[in-house]
Amino acid sequence: MNLSENQKNILDKPLGLNLLIEGYTGVGKTTILLKKYEQIIKNHMISRNKIIFVVSDEIKKQINLNRYFLLSANYNLLNIYTINELIHRYLTMMDLPLFNNTISKDDKRAILDGLIHDNPEIKYTVDFLNEEINFIQTFICIKDDNELEETLKKELKKYLMIPRKSTNKGLLSFKEKQNIWSLYHQYLKKVLSEDIFDEETFYQSFLRLIYHQFDENELAMNFTHIFIDDVQDFTKVQLDIIYYLFDRDEQNASYYLALDDLKAKDRYRNYKYADVFQHLDHTVTLDVNYRNSHNVFNLISSYLNNNELISQELPYTSQKEPCLCKSVLTYYYNKKVNEKQEVFFDRINFLVTNLEYTYKDILVVFACQDNMEEITQQCEIQNIPVGDIYQHLESIEINALTFIHKSELISVEFKVVILYDADDKKLCTGPINKIINIQNNYIDSLSFYLALGNATDFLIINSSVSEPSHLLLPSKIDYRQFVFDTCSKFEIKSTLNVYRISEFIAYIKHNLCTYYGYSLTDLQTHKIFDICIKLDENSIGIKILDNNIDDDTINYILNNSEDFKYIVIFDSHHYLTFQKTNKEFERIIDIPNKTNER
Repeated sequence: MNLSENQKNILDKPLGLNLLIEGYTGVGKTTILLKKYEQIIKNHMISRNKIIFVVSDEIKKQINLNRYFLLSANYNLLNIYTINELIHRYLTMMDLPLFNNTISKDDKRAILDGLIHDNPEIKYTVDFLNEEINFIQTFICIKDDNELEETLKKELKKYLMIPRKSTNKGLLSFKEKQNIWSLYHQYLKKVLSEDIFDEETFYQSFLRLIYHQFDENELAMNFTHIFIDDVQDFTKVQLDIIYYLFDRDEQNASYYLALDDLKAKDRYRNYKYADVFQHLDHTVTLDVNYRNSHNVFNLISSYLNNNELISQELPYTSQKEPCLCKSVLTYYYNKKVNEKQEVFFDRINFLVTNLEYTYKDILVVFACQDNMEEITQQCEIQNIPVGDIYQHLESIEINALTFIHKSELISVEFKVVILYDADDKKLCTGPINKIINIQNNYIDSLSFYLALGNATDFLIINSSVSEPSHLLLPSKIDYRQFVFDTCSKFEIKSTLNVYRISEFIAYIKHNLCTYYGYSLTDLQTHKIFDICIKLDENSIGIKILDNNIDDDTINYILNNSEDFKYIVIFDSHHYLTFQKTNKEFERIIDIPNKTNER
C-alpha cells in the first residue's frame, strides 16, 4: 500500500523515541503500527520476546491479526496479546495462584447493594455507587511502599481533590466523597479477604503487585518495545500496568501508541493521565483517509465539525476520488409496522443482486434490540444468513449479513453500513434531553461516529420523519451528502410525502432536470403513469404509489407497460427501475440519463 508522508516519517524515526500516533478512523494508525513492528523485527537484532503488541480485547486482536496477515508474509511474527492475556502470561511465569476466583459485574453490584442496605444513612443508588467505585479503581492506584491501609489513606486524599458529579446537578462534597470511600473501603476489605476479584479490583490489585516487584527488581518479564493500539480503550490503571512492564533502562527502548480520541467512551479522557502519556517524546497526526469513500469521509467531517459534543480541531483530508454512490438517508412515516422491513429487504436484494455485493460486505447496526431480533427472525424465514461480528472476523468463508447492536460497535471495515433505526429515543435521547443528559448523548455520538467510520463505500441510514435522531439534524450533518435511494442522484427531502402527490411529482421533475439531464418539456402526463418521458425509440414511465411497493403491484404495472422501455416505481421511501430486454423487464440500477437515451 502507498504510505502518506507522515506514515513514512514514523517508519523513519529512530529507536528510543516514544511516539503517539493520532488521527480519525481510516487514516492508517494501526497499519503503520504493524509496519513499524515488523520493521523493528526485521531490521534490528531484537528478540521477538522483547517486543509486544497489546490490544484491549479479543475482537481487536483478531482484527489486527487479519490486517497483519494482509500486510506481511511474516504474519506469524506478530506477538500480540490482549491486556488479560498479558497478565495471565505474567502470572503463569510467576506461578502465582492469585486472581483465579473472579466474579461478574452483576455479582459486584449485588455486594454493593448489600453494603448500601447495611449503611442506611448513606443515600446512594447502587448504579451511582458502582460507577463511582469503578472510577476510583480504574483511575486511582498510587505507587507506594506502605501497607495497603496506609496507601488507601493517601489515595483517599487524591480522590478528595478530584471534582466528581453528584446525583444532583452539583459536585460531590468532601463529606459525600468520604461516605463513598467508606463503602469502597468496606467493599475492598470484603473481596480481598474472601480472595475474590471483579474486573476493576483484579487490574488494581495486579498493578499493586507490579509496583512492588518493580521496586524489588523482581519483575517476571519486561519488554523493550511495546505497541498499544486504540489506547483510548484502556483505563489509566491498565496502561500503568503496561508501562511498568516497559524496560525504560534499555538505551533504544521505545513504545508506540495509536489514539483516536473520538472513540473514547470516557469523554473525560482519564486515560491520558497514565504514565505512558507523561513520557512521550513525539506526536504524529495522520490526516489522510484510506478507509472511507470520499462521500463517507465528507459525512464524518461534517459530523465532527458540527457536533458540539465533540470539539476536535485535528486536520483531516482525503486523497480518494469522489464516490459515485452517495450515502442514503430514508425517512419513514410509520404508517405500517413492516414498511421499514420491506424496504430493508428490497435494498439487501438490490445490493447483492444488482450491485454484486456479498452478504459479508454488509453491516447492519441496530439501536433497538427488539428490531434486531425481529429482523433476524425475518432473515431466517427468507433464508438470508446472519452472523455476528465474531463470525465475520473468524471465518472468511461464511457469507452472512453482520448484525450488531450499537452498544457493541467496533471499528471494522464493511463496504456497506446500514443504520436500521436512527430515531430519537433509539439512537439518541433527543434535542431537549441532550442538554440535561449529555453523557448518554456522548455515547450515542460515539456509536454514530463508529458506524460512519466503518463504511468503505456508502451508508444507508433509516430514520422516522416524525422523530429523527438529533445527530441527523442539518446542524449536525450536511444534507447535500445524502440522496433519496441507493445509487440514485435524487437529493434528500425530509418532507417527501406521497399523499401530497403534486409536490411529489414536482420533486421528481426537479431532480430529473437537475441531475439526469431532462428538461420540463421532456416530462409529459399519461393515463397510467404520473410522469411520462418519450425520446426517440425509448420511453420511460414513472409511477408513484401511495402504498409500499410489493410484488403484486410491480407485476401489475409491468404487465401493463407494453409501450415503455423503462419503468420507474416510487413509494415514499425508495424506488425501483426496470428495463425491458427481450420483451422482459429486468431491474437496473437507476433511471437513465437523457444523454444515454440517444
